Amino acid sequence: MARGKTKGAGSFLQVSLRELNRVLREDAVVVVSRRYAETLNLNVEIFEATTTNIKAKKPVEFKSEQLEPVTQLEPVVQVEEENW
Repeated sequence: MARGKTKGAGSFLQVSLRELNRVLREDAVVVVSRRYAETLNLNVEIFEATTTNIKAKKPVEFKSEQLEPVTQLEPVVQVEEENW
């Protein structure tokens, strides 16, 4: 029997800060990865994840959208030698 995540399945999701602010109280405690917290130099409390302490209070709803295909990608960042 296979264990772990399915090949190609994502472990992370992107959510805007606006969406988090919409659904969370200002004093809400949010579980983030240790690496993320260290990268942002956040003040943290040590937390050990177990199946009981990370259980959702209510079911999480996900919305799926059909996106329009992008025909031509424009560069997001332009780096020039003189600006480097």
